[in-house]
Amino acid sequence: MIKLTCVFVASMALGIFPTNASAQQRPEGDGSATNATLQQNQPRTAQKVESEAERTVKRFRIGVQGGVGLDPEIVDVGVHAAFGPIFTRNVQFRPVFEIGLGEVTTLLGINLDVLYMFQGSERETQWAPYVGGGPNFGLSHQDFGPDDLDDVDVPNDGEDGDNRFDFSDTDFNGGVNFIVGMRKQSGTFFEMKATAWGVSNVRLLVGFNF
Repeated sequence: MIKLTCVFVASMALGIFPTNASAQQRPEGDGSATNATLQQNQPRTAQKVESEAERTVKRFRIGVQGGVGLDPEIVDVGVHAAFGPIFTRNVQFRPVFEIGLGEVTTLLGINLDVLYMFQGSERETQWAPYVGGGPNFGLSHQDFGPDDLDDVDVPNDGEDGDNRFDFSDTDFNGGVNFIVGMRKQSGTFFEMKATAWGVSNVRLLVGFNF
């Protein structure tokens, strides 16, 4: 009788403990599957946003440029996009927004440039020349500092220094750009841009098209 009781208790124990173990493991499996799904969905969303941004940059050929300007002396930085080909495969439209900062002069400019690309020598030298031009629209502000006001009694209004980006006293200027440059297949380019009329200026620039 004791043997039968021991066998019965042992069989009941074997029947109960595996069931509890499987019941404890099932939620963990479901939870890990849910976490894995969330981890997979989050990178896919990030990858989608990243791929869309890359397509936009490549579609509009967005790029950056920077350099120096002469007379007035400024440091020039800008962003641009390129659209084309227009009419022929050698013609592109390239709008540029640029900011020029100098000791005296501050410039904000929009350039609507049209470029003509020479394709012949690019296969041999990896560099191809181009020329272009277009209208330039800009705002210019010149600040000669407080040295010119030494003989004027100006009351202290509690503001120290001058605001470089205060365009309350500005001039609107329109001009025409003339461009000569060299570009590489990888996207790097060097160019000289001269603006006639308006704020006459010559800028030596280096840039990159993404």
